[in-house]
Amino acid sequence: MSAFVVHNLELDGQGGAKSLPLSDLPKILPEQGCRWVHLDCYEEEGYTWLSSVEGIPETAVEALFAEETRPRTVRMGKGLLLTLRGVNLNPESNPSDMVSLRLWVTPHFIVSSRRRKLLSVQGVVKDLNNNEGPTNTADVVATLTETLTDRMAKVITDLEDELADLEESIGEGIESGQRDSLVQRRLETIRLRRFLVPQKEAINKLSQEAVSWMSVEQIARVQEAANDITRYVEGLESLRERCLLMQEEFANLQAEKMNARMYVLSILSGIFMPLGFLTGLFGINIGGMPGTDSNAAFWLFCAALVVLGGGQFVLMRRSRWF
Repeated sequence: MSAFVVHNLELDGQGGAKSLPLSDLPKILPEQGCRWVHLDCYEEEGYTWLSSVEGIPETAVEALFAEETRPRTVRMGKGLLLTLRGVNLNPESNPSDMVSLRLWVTPHFIVSSRRRKLLSVQGVVKDLNNNEGPTNTADVVATLTETLTDRMAKVITDLEDELADLEESIGEGIESGQRDSLVQRRLETIRLRRFLVPQKEAINKLSQEAVSWMSVEQIARVQEAANDITRYVEGLESLRERCLLMQEEFANLQAEKMNARMYVLSILSGIFMPLGFLTGLFGINIGGMPGTDSNAAFWLFCAALVVLGGGQFVLMRRSRWF
């Protein structure tokens, strides 16, 4: 198999598929059977081959190899262009850095493209190899839609748990790193919601546009995926509000902590200000200073400072300054 073709499959209609060689890539849009070709967007050979296939509009080819995509469903030529996003579950990757999957679908042919690996596609191909996969193109689309949606559930649940733990730790006291963790969770929430809102609309439109070649059961599965995404969007909206409230709570706790420290400094300043004034006054080295000829003057002055400081402390205490 060439580098630009990730999978070249012919579905048998019984849940299985046969992997075909590169020489068996279609040159004309298939009008029977069920073919699925999965391409790597980074390889220019894929663009060249797809542009040469008779029956595929140029706009669909451009969309499948576009650098930036947002979830959408658009009718192009004899098929539907479907762009979806899935959570990034690749090793050492951030799940909120969602991976795009682009598909151009007809009743007998699917061509899809990727820029990064998507585990949902690998899962469907594995099921086909085990004769437990989809039976036709409509079933492939419905299965991919379901799989992409189902894999989001754990990511959002984990995000909820992380925020709950962070919320509890902030309530127990501010620690280093909490603010950075909160900001990171909020950014993940925003990234996920950014693509899930248009994805819900794309899947809803898919269930309307594909009624001619999807069965009632397949349309119901697609609509159920749209309902699940609606719940995820509502959950992410709730998480975003919780992040904002936690940021406010974090700022309030920081302000209270700072105010308490400033209050202690103010009390100490109030006590030592007159004492500092007196020590400064009696520290000047000019004639006429009282007590310069007495050996007990220093100790009497120290005792006077202690009495003055103690008196200030008692006065502040009775005035309920602290």
